[in-house]
Amino acid sequence: MVLIRRIFICVWFFLSVDTVLHAEGNPVLLKQLTDAPKVAAAALSSYGHYISALVRGPDGDSQVAVWRAFGDRSDADMLPYTRSDLNWFAWVGEGRLLLSLRDYGLVLYDAHIGRLRPLIENDGPRPLGLTPVLLSALPDDPSNILMQWEDPAVPGYPAVFRVNAITGVSTKIIGAWRPIIRWWASPTGTVEIGEAYRGRRQLLFGRRAEGTWEKISENDYFRGSPISIVAVEAGGATAAVISGHAGNTRSLWRMDARTGGFLRQLASNDRFDIDAAIFDPENNMVVGATFVEDRTEQIIWQAQFKNELRDVAASVGETNMSLVSRSRDGRVSLYRSSENWRSNRYFLAEKDNNKLVEVDVNDEFQQLPKPDKRGVWIQLKGKRTKGLGPMHALLSTPAGGSSGTASGKAVVLVHGGPVRRVSNGYSPVVSWLTAHGYTVLQPNFRGSSGFGEAWRRAGYGRWGTDMQDDVRTAAEWMLEAGFAAKDKMCVMGGSYGGYAALLSSMKDDDLFECAISLNGVTSVYHLVEYLEQNRFYLLSVPRIKGNLSDRTLKRRSPLNRADLVRLPVLLLHATRDTNVPFDHGVQMAKTLRWKKKDHEFIVLKGSEHQLRRPQDRRIYFEASLQFLERHIGDDQSKP
Repeated sequence: MVLIRRIFICVWFFLSVDTVLHAEGNPVLLKQLTDAPKVAAAALSSYGHYISALVRGPDGDSQVAVWRAFGDRSDADMLPYTRSDLNWFAWVGEGRLLLSLRDYGLVLYDAHIGRLRPLIENDGPRPLGLTPVLLSALPDDPSNILMQWEDPAVPGYPAVFRVNAITGVSTKIIGAWRPIIRWWASPTGTVEIGEAYRGRRQLLFGRRAEGTWEKISENDYFRGSPISIVAVEAGGATAAVISGHAGNTRSLWRMDARTGGFLRQLASNDRFDIDAAIFDPENNMVVGATFVEDRTEQIIWQAQFKNELRDVAASVGETNMSLVSRSRDGRVSLYRSSENWRSNRYFLAEKDNNKLVEVDVNDEFQQLPKPDKRGVWIQLKGKRTKGLGPMHALLSTPAGGSSGTASGKAVVLVHGGPVRRVSNGYSPVVSWLTAHGYTVLQPNFRGSSGFGEAWRRAGYGRWGTDMQDDVRTAAEWMLEAGFAAKDKMCVMGGSYGGYAALLSSMKDDDLFECAISLNGVTSVYHLVEYLEQNRFYLLSVPRIKGNLSDRTLKRRSPLNRADLVRLPVLLLHATRDTNVPFDHGVQMAKTLRWKKKDHEFIVLKGSEHQLRRPQDRRIYFEASLQFLERHIGDDQSKP
């Protein structure tokens, strides 16, 4: 009987929101911002003869394509896979593209003959098993590749296989053993490190000359400084890793792969975590690192590499250039340019004739709005702020906007995760909102990543309290700084951000006029219960639950406090959400209806937690704009 009632509720709400979808936004801009990028995830084959990428199809979705480098992209071979089908894809030999598919295992595309086939006919990775991982493309042995996938003899743990990319024959070279879940190999294919987890402890094992393995590192995932392995370096004796063991922020280190000892600090920043290493693809050596301040910043100590990026950027009039890949002979290079108002652009360079061309010219770039974006620092308020310093946030205003703009319309947009952060990169939803006159503030509240261990740990177990205080502080700053007018501000977010928006609809009605939740957590108690069914729940649940009782988790849940909702609420939830199950949205909508609260509920049928399909993003953008316009925008006076 309960199941029948739930089905009825889902259908009733789905049918009842039809009028929500007729928002008055710019339809051309809507399509530009919600369609997949014209070209994304571009990569260069080993000898620079082919390009692979996700390209926009006729329905606006991404599709895998392969074409000749410096050739016409309109002549590309379109493979029958969209972004939603993929785990990953990579070149594993000249002209051979390997694709890991979510439902169909491994397939190989031979660009020389235009042939697509399963890589391994028998005894390969199972679709429902562990996701396969490419350990090394074995550049000195291009007929073979090194991979890991779940060992049938040890369910749940990966073995290492050498795979002939021509015949599809695979040979197990290292059998799985508990508790290793990830193997790491040198570029030439020697497996050097095994990464393991026991409960909440991270363990690293190093290879010994006689073929045995020995534990070289052990860290508590929360109280210690777990090591993020970036890559085993050429030769196999060392690895590039990121760790915060020597200070508050995480640094890039060179680690001894045999002993686990830290040999040298390669890059660091006093205020921000190092988040990635930069490799020279010709020699597999680390030449730099990146961190995020307002935007991604590069630290490059190899002068020739640094000058190369500077010269390429200057030649095409760009400012933020990175090297994606380079042919083994150094003849062809692929570069990526990033800006905060558009998707990435890609450029090919040929060394012999100084040829530099854009992979696919995209005139649409010039039609997109360019919001003014900048980082701001906001003093914390509320409890437990000692020693933490100010909070970083990203402020985006309509192009040419400034403090005291005429409309005063504003949105506090709360990011998900919550162990993530906002940066000054391209955000279609921010471009959509600012193009319609809204100022947007995105706070990196306590618990966000990128600002050191103390800031991240300050959010552990603080859902609904300290982290929520930071959302309120962000809204107060907007008013005090003149970027929002009284009665002209709403709060919105997805996942954790949806949770925070719903709590603000109960606690902060003096600041906000409405709240929007996309795939938001509505019950912390049920989320913890759901996560505890996962394999490595001890790496996620303690961040949320801490030492809190089930009763406290329920008290911090919007579902259990819906009687306190004082603002109009827009809920959107995907039916195939595996991060925050669909029932979170259904039960919240049901409870708000029972409590006679002002709300709308939109079912994103067939969608996932991340809105991968253009049609789902359009629903979200349109519905959010109409909701905002009705409550704080130009349509408030309309019936």
